[in-house]
Amino acid sequence: MNHIEINIPASPKNYTINFYQNFEALESQLATLLQNRKYIIITDENVFQKSPFFRDTKRENILVLKPGESSKNWNSIDQILNFAFDQDLGRQDVMVAVGGGVVGDMVGFASSVYMRGINCIQVPTTLLAMVDSSVGGKTGIDCEYGKNLIGSFAHPESVLACREFLDTLPENELKNGTCEMIKHGIIASPEHFENLLQVNTENPTELKNQLFALSADSINIKKQVVESDEKEAGIRGFLNLGHTFGHAIEHLSKYEIAHGRAVAIGCMMAAEYALDLEWCDEELLDQMENIFNHFEVDLACEIEDKKIWEAMRFDKKKLDGKIRLILPKKIGEVDYFTVKS
Repeated sequence: MNHIEINIPASPKNYTINFYQNFEALESQLATLLQNRKYIIITDENVFQKSPFFRDTKRENILVLKPGESSKNWNSIDQILNFAFDQDLGRQDVMVAVGGGVVGDMVGFASSVYMRGINCIQVPTTLLAMVDSSVGGKTGIDCEYGKNLIGSFAHPESVLACREFLDTLPENELKNGTCEMIKHGIIASPEHFENLLQVNTENPTELKNQLFALSADSINIKKQVVESDEKEAGIRGFLNLGHTFGHAIEHLSKYEIAHGRAVAIGCMMAAEYALDLEWCDEELLDQMENIFNHFEVDLACEIEDKKIWEAMRFDKKKLDGKIRLILPKKIGEVDYFTVKS
């Protein structure tokens, strides 16, 4: 698959997700998209230092931010906006996000408020960003009350995913993206779930090749959900399986527990809660634990359940002040559950 079309019925904003095997093909397409427009590239120190993608790029139009979730704040947005003004970007120009989910979320948000909105091109450099944050139009930053509580819906002009970026990722970053892909299988596709179980985890190169190939299936699952429910009024909320628990875990750990692993732990907590409600059986928990173990995802969490539930009170997905969870019933089927206060 070379590309996936995203069409938002309630919006004129349609865009394409393109897949490339190497930087040469990616750079050629990016140059075609930019044409004669002014642009800035925003990345972080890790990507800028480690990725060959920047070898021929002019430094003067690149903003390099500090890496990590701790930089996902107003200060970074201020840096991006000031850099855009300094470079004299206009309404027809473009911001290019080259990085993981933190960079993508911030640049998406900054582009949505700069001059009331300019175009943004997402170049995700992690598997997690490819299958999750670069697709669907959610942007935002964190605050003292929790993760992604300030943001906007703003779809990119285009998404460019490249296999070669995966060669720069540490093992834990591959696991983070894989956890989101597993989540997609749990909510909507037993076939995708089973295909992930067949991935060869013994050979690092083959692991990356297979995950990149399967990323298109994962994105297609999210695409179908987003196209039918852009603003999360209904089934888009299913994509939040594991996230209400997971965001609380990330926040309480001061983001030492990465997003993908936190979502995996959150998925298991949701399944255990569903079992207590008799929404599912033990077999589902075994299936979910087995696939996370297949990819050697650490499911241990030392944070007390009481503290996690307390932190979940600030989740933006609450309904009428009550915590609303996504709980699994079986592989390929989930539903909403509102927790009684």
